Amino acid sequence: MATIAKITNGASAASALNYALGKDKELHNDTKQWLEDNRLERPPELTNCRAVAVGGTNGIDISIANEQFKIVQQAFNQTARRNQVLRITQSFALNELDPTNTRDWQRANDLGCELAEKLYPDYQTAVYTHLDGQNHILHNHIIINKVNLQTGKKLDERKGSAVERARNANDEISKEQGWKVIEPVREHQSRTEQDLTKKGQYSYMADLRGRIDTTMQDTSICDFKTFSDVLAKSGVNVSVRGQNVSYAFLDANKKQRRARGKRLGADYDKEAIDNELARRTRERTEQQLDREDQARSTELVRDTTATDTALEQRERDTEPRKPALNQQSTKIERLGTSMQEINDRGSHAEQIYQRIRPAVRTIADGLQRFTDAVHGFAKQIKQRLADQHLYQDVASRFKADMARKEQAQHKEVKQDLAKRTAPKPQRAPERSTQTYYHDRGGLER
Repeated sequence: MATIAKITNGASAASALNYALGKDKELHNDTKQWLEDNRLERPPELTNCRAVAVGGTNGIDISIANEQFKIVQQAFNQTARRNQVLRITQSFALNELDPTNTRDWQRANDLGCELAEKLYPDYQTAVYTHLDGQNHILHNHIIINKVNLQTGKKLDERKGSAVERARNANDEISKEQGWKVIEPVREHQSRTEQDLTKKGQYSYMADLRGRIDTTMQDTSICDFKTFSDVLAKSGVNVSVRGQNVSYAFLDANKKQRRARGKRLGADYDKEAIDNELARRTRERTEQQLDREDQARSTELVRDTTATDTALEQRERDTEPRKPALNQQSTKIERLGTSMQEINDRGSHAEQIYQRIRPAVRTIADGLQRFTDAVHGFAKQIKQRLADQHLYQDVASRFKADMARKEQAQHKEVKQDLAKRTAPKPQRAPERSTQTYYHDRGGLER
């Protein structure tokens, strides 16, 4: 039941490899939560990648696959951006490989490498295993560098022939694994549509697919809004609800028709179209970056040529001084011999040092412990001195306060004593009061 879901050409090897690895890309279909719910973790080297397992053939190292592809392309002068790679999508049913079993992740990748080896033994291939599709089915993205390692010629194969060969090789692998082999279908055709197709009669579903295919052939379309606007010009209105897309149009019989993307086939649903448009955007960005790199390379070549010319002129200027330079060279050789002798002595000293190193290390550790103990003792002494200083300071202030208080008491006592011993002022003698009585007989005192 393992199937070849899709085979397409890719203009840029870097874009195809980066998409398949998916470094720092968000997982689709809530896969991150699904992994947590099933207590699954991606391999440490792929923690931030969409791929959960990676591999390759003909010496491909996934971490530098882009550079390895580029070296082969440059070696055989096959650097043109037109169709640099072939992309194969291989998927596995849930009853074949279990996405909740991490061992099946690597098994799926190994089967992808086996398929690549069967189909293209003389080409570099990189294989990336994903599980963030619908229902989290394990599937491989197989990227083939279209430069033959033996002849240097570019792979030239009709799409129909490539699909047939891939399906046959995949069926052989499925039989070896004991899996059921079925014919994969990318387009959903009802019985009525099949009958109309056989009779050569008009089918509005085929008409709708044709309009969508024609629109997607315009490689300048890189976002879903532009895709919808261009499709509207051909009479097809696009509506999106969540992750589902539907197409409505007036067919050749002037009858209003509507069909969901999944009913048309897997290539027409929202996810497939988004992936294709995102791939085009990445390719356009990388093409721009490549043009900038080419401009910088041209400038670098120009600068290098100027530098070479300057070096040649300097060499011509130094030609008359070669005898003196030869003498200097002889001296330098002698100096080199002396330096070699010094290095040999240094090596001997290094060997001696390695022998005494353990003893030196022990002494150094002892000195370190002694130093730490001295620092600790000094810290204690410092603390005691600080405490003693504080005590002395408090005692000094206490004595000063007691002295001031004692002086104040002495002063108060002296003042009181002075008051008590001071002479009292003498009073003036009182005058006697004489009373005179008047009597008729005279005065009587």
